Amino acid sequence: MVPMVVAAPGACHPRMGIAPHLVPGARSVLECPMRISDAEEPLAARRRLVLAGVAGFVVGAGMIGLLWASTTAVSGPTADAKAACAALSRAQPLPEGRVGRGTLEPGVLQHIMAADALASAAAEVSSTYDDLADHIDGVRRMALSLNFADPNGRRHLAQAREICDTI
Repeated sequence: MVPMVVAAPGACHPRMGIAPHLVPGARSVLECPMRISDAEEPLAARRRLVLAGVAGFVVGAGMIGLLWASTTAVSGPTADAKAACAALSRAQPLPEGRVGRGTLEPGVLQHIMAADALASAAAEVSSTYDDLADHIDGVRRMALSLNFADPNGRRHLAQAREICDTI
């Protein structure tokens, strides 16, 4: 335990406020306290720093707002139609002939079923997507029969891809 030493009045070090001979090992610890601001520091310099900080904040917030506003956030039936097209493309490549359920790649049927549900949801809200829903439904029927060589199903697949390219 270090004994606490109190300096006698009038015996102060100019920088530490304590007589250095009274606290011999404490000089490195009790160095001059850090200054927060000096009276000599011009007020204009502090104003410039505050103004620069505020300006940086405003410019940064403006850029974030601009980027947020410029994003093409699609909602409603268009978003559902795009999601249906994405799900249909994730089911690719489809086999060419008749396959067994065990030989089909994992997730193909689920992606096609999801595409059908999303296209139906888009068509229910907007008649613009009725054709897409009809063609994806034809692809779904082909996939459920596991006969990927069905010419009618292949035609529906080609038509659905064409419509997806325009959305």
